Amino acid sequence: MNALRRFILLIMTVLLVSAAHAQVGGNTVFNFLRNAPSWRQTALGEINITTIDYDPTSQLSNPASLNPLMSRQVSFSTSVYPGGANYGNACYVHDFAKKGTYGWGVQYMTYGYIPQTDAYATTEGQVHANDINLYGGGSYRFGKIFSVGANAKFIGSFYGDYGSFGLAADLGASVNDTAHGIVASIVARNIGVQLTPYSNGSGHREPLPFDLQAGFSVKFKGFPVRFHVTFHDLQRWDIRYNNPADQQTSLFSDTVKTKKSAAAADEFFRHLIVGLELNIKKVVYIDVSYNHERRQEVMQSTRRSIAGFSAGIGVHVKQISVGVALSPMPLHSTLAQFTLSINTGGFVKKKTISKG
Repeated sequence: MNALRRFILLIMTVLLVSAAHAQVGGNTVFNFLRNAPSWRQTALGEINITTIDYDPTSQLSNPASLNPLMSRQVSFSTSVYPGGANYGNACYVHDFAKKGTYGWGVQYMTYGYIPQTDAYATTEGQVHANDINLYGGGSYRFGKIFSVGANAKFIGSFYGDYGSFGLAADLGASVNDTAHGIVASIVARNIGVQLTPYSNGSGHREPLPFDLQAGFSVKFKGFPVRFHVTFHDLQRWDIRYNNPADQQTSLFSDTVKTKKSAAAADEFFRHLIVGLELNIKKVVYIDVSYNHERRQEVMQSTRRSIAGFSAGIGVHVKQISVGVALSPMPLHSTLAQFTLSINTGGFVKKKTISKG
């Protein structure tokens, strides 16, 4: 697949340069791109790049995961956030044998209607806000266990009278050793640039949420559990934010700094997500995970909670797969994500040659 190789090399060369400039300082734009594409990724800590099987939604997490088992699979995921915002992802994958496996989809986030007011808080109407990502990509397999892949993304964001567009890509490489139950992957997500700023094309361009990830998973022979370990935001060591609630004061009202060892441990574990998937006869899948960064950002110091933990359950029967995942949110609310996948190839009758 020389064409796909040239495609990956072109994206890597052009967009990595753009990302290198875009990541210097400032907040990121198009952050809905970080959202998990399905119940399975949500249940495995919202970031998982070491699932390589029939699940077509894995493409958006790791394009190198595209494989023939996903062929003719169509999937739709949706979730409702506290406050009424809705997130979704729809995709389709098709395998072209020696030409590789390719997938296409749309990822969206809609925030509903927001009251529009003037400087005196007088309501003048409503503003509709939404984000959308149109993506497509492919993978190429070489040898028995190696694969590489890429996604291209065209992003649009519309908040009332303001709009912005962007271009991005994902690059991935995986080792899938089915004989030993080992999967290892590295993925660079959201390499790209904001083409037009929100301020009618004349403002400052903001960086995209670039994320360099690495993961490892293993399933021991005869044991129906796969263990996942994922590292994210490897391009930046310190991903902690300055939270005044974490600061303590002494008797003389001086701020007491956190010990370096404790801060370093917290920084390390914020990059780490651990999870496991229980596979019951390849029909029922039960996933549980812990995301330390998620816990530190969501938990309330005055209340006990299970923030950072996520869980989900899915059922895969013949041509249909359904699943649901739950993830704690702030203020004792919970995010629920539902996914439906259908193998359309299973409904196509194979042609038979009648014998005369």
